[in-house]
Amino acid sequence: MTKMITMPAALAEEDIENQILVEADQYIPYSLDEVRLDFEVLGENESNKEMVDVLLAASRRENIDDRVEALAKAGLKAKIVDVEAFAMENAFSLLAEQLPDGAEAQTVAIADVGATMATLNVVHNSRIVYTREQGFGGKQLTEEIQRRYGLSYEEAGLAKRHGGLPDNYITDVLEPFKKATVQQIARSLQFFVSSSANRGVDCIVLAGGCSSIPGLTKMVEQSLGVTAIVANPFINMALSGRVKPQSLSNDAPAMMIACGLALRSFD
Repeated sequence: MTKMITMPAALAEEDIENQILVEADQYIPYSLDEVRLDFEVLGENESNKEMVDVLLAASRRENIDDRVEALAKAGLKAKIVDVEAFAMENAFSLLAEQLPDGAEAQTVAIADVGATMATLNVVHNSRIVYTREQGFGGKQLTEEIQRRYGLSYEEAGLAKRHGGLPDNYITDVLEPFKKATVQQIARSLQFFVSSSANRGVDCIVLAGGCSSIPGLTKMVEQSLGVTAIVANPFINMALSGRVKPQSLSNDAPAMMIACGLALRSFD
């Protein structure tokens, strides 16, 4: 979770930390023993110059520890743990040339549909102003392929990516999943519009592994009446000779958050 709070500008950083720890139960719905938290002073509050805006970020301890442990097993040491929405915001800067003219300074929805989670981030003037997550993703398509055609989960995943399924796959399985995906995006957009004084979006960016499904972009445009593009954060990057361009192109929409993290720093 993240929350913007205000603190007196006269407080030193150590005093702000102590104050947050004292008042944490106001901001965080868990015991301090269960969370890891951090904060950053963003600057003077616009409406009161005697106060500063402080961004507070907190996560359940196991969410952080599991990821740090996974990196450790890969021989890496975590220096920064970022929030996915902030990583997505950083990566958004890589899409400028893909967006319709002026859209970068307008309101853009990034629909990130991964394996198990569909996240809608709405970016206004290049800053995320709304985020909503739903339990929906490509795993449901894989499981339907597995059930309908009697395959193992691994076989279903390979068939989904590389083909070889019966002729009725597109009409009976893929098209209903695409419609369900569009419905999930539409529902999240409705929540955004209802919470933001009826502000609409000027463009939809499709990210995550599911965005590569053929025909999904067109279906989103036809159903929602908004220009849609598939994210490619690598479009202006020089590629190493060890990178296969086609493989990278296929995986690019699913690597927005990875690119956003890399923009922080990497060795």
